[in-house]
Amino acid sequence: MSLSDIRSKLETALSALGISYSGHIPSVVNPPMVICGLQPNNAVSYDTTFQNASLIYHFYAEVVVNKGATLESAQDELDDYLLPAGTTSIKAALESITWGASTADCCRVTGVNNYGPVTYGGSEFLGARLTLDIWRSS
Repeated sequence: MSLSDIRSKLETALSALGISYSGHIPSVVNPPMVICGLQPNNAVSYDTTFQNASLIYHFYAEVVVNKGATLESAQDELDDYLLPAGTTSIKAALESITWGASTADCCRVTGVNNYGPVTYGGSEFLGARLTLDIWRSS
């Protein structure tokens, strides 16, 4: 399983929501947008079962929206992406990925943090980070 394969699967799942995606920190942000990457302080857990049989990639998916005319409307838009289920749910989209035997076994979205203002390229947006674990056993 390569990280580029994982990023490609994440992009496919998120494109179904009609939201822009970047698997790398972008130089230009085009909200609404999801930026995915490995967790900076805990990127990979190796040997999560006996005899080196599995690993977990710890990713984040940061959703970013324009602050818009009012902060309230921006929060409403952001909140829709953070729902646990439904047509706008990032969690539901990521957890429904069909991985295939050579990529991964499953993705589990475990929570949301860093809800509030975020800055990219000198511009301020409203955002939140979903934490996700991508499991692979073999």
